[in-house]
Amino acid sequence: MWYGPAVAACVVIGTAAGLLGPGRASGALAAALVAASLLVLVNQRPLRTALALLAIMLVSVAHGAGARDRALLPPLIRWFDAHVHQDDRITDPVRIDGTLAADASAGAYGIRLLIDARRLHDGRGWRDLPGRVQVTVSGELAGEAMSSWRAGRTIEAPVLLRRPPLSRNPGGPSVEWQMLQRPFVLAGTIKSAALVNVTRGVWWDEAAAAIRHRVRQRVARFVAPYDIQSAAVVVAILIGDRAGLDDDVEQRLQAAGTYHVIAISGGNVAVIAALTLLVVRSLVRSGAASQALAAIVVVGYGWIVGGEPSVARAVTAAAIYLGLGAIGLRPRPVSVLALVAVILAASDPLTVIDVGAWLSFGATLAIVLAAARLVGWIRPAPASPPSLFGTTVTAALFVFAATLAAEIALLPIAAGVFGRVGVAGLVLNFVAIPAMTLVQLAGLGTVLAAELSPTPASGAAAAAHLGARALLDSSRLLDIAPWLSWTTARAPLIWTAAYYGCWALFLVERGSGWRRRGLLAATGLAAGLLLYAPGAGAPPPAGWLRITWLDVGQADAAFVQLPTGHTLLIDAGGGSPAFDVGRRIVAPAARALGIRRLDWFLFTHADLDHAGGAVSALARLKPREVWEGVPVPRSEPRQAIREAAERARLIWRPVSAAHTIDVGAVSIDVLHPAVADWERQRVRNEDSVVLRLRYGDVEVLLTGDAGAEFERAFVPDPSTRPLRVLKVAHHGSRSSTSEAFASTYRPAIAVVSAGRGNLFGHPSRDVLTRLSAIRASIFRTDRDGAVTLETNGREIVMTADAGRRRAFATGRGSS
Repeated sequence: MWYGPAVAACVVIGTAAGLLGPGRASGALAAALVAASLLVLVNQRPLRTALALLAIMLVSVAHGAGARDRALLPPLIRWFDAHVHQDDRITDPVRIDGTLAADASAGAYGIRLLIDARRLHDGRGWRDLPGRVQVTVSGELAGEAMSSWRAGRTIEAPVLLRRPPLSRNPGGPSVEWQMLQRPFVLAGTIKSAALVNVTRGVWWDEAAAAIRHRVRQRVARFVAPYDIQSAAVVVAILIGDRAGLDDDVEQRLQAAGTYHVIAISGGNVAVIAALTLLVVRSLVRSGAASQALAAIVVVGYGWIVGGEPSVARAVTAAAIYLGLGAIGLRPRPVSVLALVAVILAASDPLTVIDVGAWLSFGATLAIVLAAARLVGWIRPAPASPPSLFGTTVTAALFVFAATLAAEIALLPIAAGVFGRVGVAGLVLNFVAIPAMTLVQLAGLGTVLAAELSPTPASGAAAAAHLGARALLDSSRLLDIAPWLSWTTARAPLIWTAAYYGCWALFLVERGSGWRRRGLLAATGLAAGLLLYAPGAGAPPPAGWLRITWLDVGQADAAFVQLPTGHTLLIDAGGGSPAFDVGRRIVAPAARALGIRRLDWFLFTHADLDHAGGAVSALARLKPREVWEGVPVPRSEPRQAIREAAERARLIWRPVSAAHTIDVGAVSIDVLHPAVADWERQRVRNEDSVVLRLRYGDVEVLLTGDAGAEFERAFVPDPSTRPLRVLKVAHHGSRSSTSEAFASTYRPAIAVVSAGRGNLFGHPSRDVLTRLSAIRASIFRTDRDGAVTLETNGREIVMTADAGRRRAFATGRGSS
């Protein structure tokens, strides 16, 4: 009875240990052989069982360690490392031959292709170098060719390869974790669709791609006229393609706790299985035949939709459950989950550390173990036959109980991974789950009816639109009641183990006394996590100023922590709509730095690489004031920040040259820009706010993207010769940090915020040469990760997340 879950636990834990640990596969295999050999020497059954489970776990460790090594260093990466340019790019395109792993999708900078490369031609001949590459095709022709770039087709094209960006930040995941989580090993660009050669794949891949293409066409024709985002929701629920969803829609659904309904998972597959059973049972009396046909339909649906991990998990579970039912077995749901976990861990070990898998298995297991019990405690089964009203009430109670069980089970994951928890899902799932079901059924009806007549297709499309709007509009509950979701501290491992241990005691122990104790202890642990202030790190030592330039790619974001305890965030960069820098980098870094709440937020100007993550940062860090330089009323990023500030009732303060703020012994001077004498129609780098911080003998110049206009007017204060630090303007572009400016200001330390392997070639070689000529020590976020400056006004300690550390004292001495 308990052997199946025990084996599954050993496989999952062992695989995770192999993936995340430092051990080698050969050592784990040797230990597994020792454990297996001891089995023949032991007669006691409990000890034999323990040794068998240990052997299984050690084999899983070896399996995970091997998968880790293959993922971190595939042949394609080894070749790249041998030929890489110093800026993490290959200077010349190479030809890649492979297979499209997914249908093409529209991205922020072009059309995205995911390619399973088989071989590569570098000018010397073809080499067998397997590995997955994500490329972007730019140019006007890409949009026209997009529909022909379908999963399963063979592709050959010249690709300019680069290493994908990896961030090193306080409170952020390790580089190894990021590499294991990413579904591709290299990124790249193709200049034009005219350079791409595509040939058709095998018939089954072509058939699946044709069905997906037809679904997109029919939804675009019948649903999109009602609303573009409704059409995007229908496509997402039917075939798992979420490329058409606006970024703010995805973020709102995630915050509301209802994002799971648009990601194909157990709920969507359950609807397909139930619909198939309903139709087949009306035609075929045999229950076994019905379940067998339903299993075939579910597998076929998974084949059409594609191989996303969530699809694989849901389809595998449903196919196993229905297949066993077809041969007369009634497996326990826990046993099915255990078998699915073993199959997925064996076939793809990286599934074990996939956050989506944690959410899926955690929620499902909680629902299976606890939902029915909760309903029974709340409303015992009536003795008389159930009425329609009673059935409706029971169904509603089950939705509530299932949501509550899932929220309780996923609390450590939500806190540890997302830094937020909430209870909005307890209410919203009463809308989201029926809405998802309506969208799926009506969307399917739209696609099928469109093959026969436009009239019924239009009616089904209207119903799908209503369901999609109900789903989207319900997520706005957090705009009305933001207190339903709140920021939390990251759950420590020992806390997580204690939390799940208490709930296990509550569910397993039959004695009411121990059950009550487990419930009280779990409740206390949850309350402790939710009430604990999220600033989990340490502020700077007393009397010290700290500035932390975050590694946010080709963007800017920096925290200033003053000796008085006041905090300032300068920019919250991030220009990619697919990656919210404010939520995923800035907020976790604030917690790691000991920042509980901001005093001020300054966006130097409203370019996306400086303001893209601002809305999320404002929502999580709640500054008292927002500072702005030259306003650009028509700028969309600026409008979004202004609206967020108004919703949170934050003070909006314009700043310009000659503004000075004294905070204890630190003075903050605004050097640029002057008050604008005409309304800007677009954002200009030259309008960037420039700050100068002075603390004792230390001066830090923070320049944003300011260029020649500021540099020509800037004159260093001749009355002092402090230890100067320059945040290099515009990510090290050659349009800033001129030779005259560098030689006049003569910083001892220069900090460059730029993206690893960025397409602009920043920082410019010219700028680096100028800084080297004045013997400035250069720190770069693209190589050093997050860079931290700490000073007591007399000396400076510079620390990089990648491990570099230097100390400077007044007079430019260093050690």
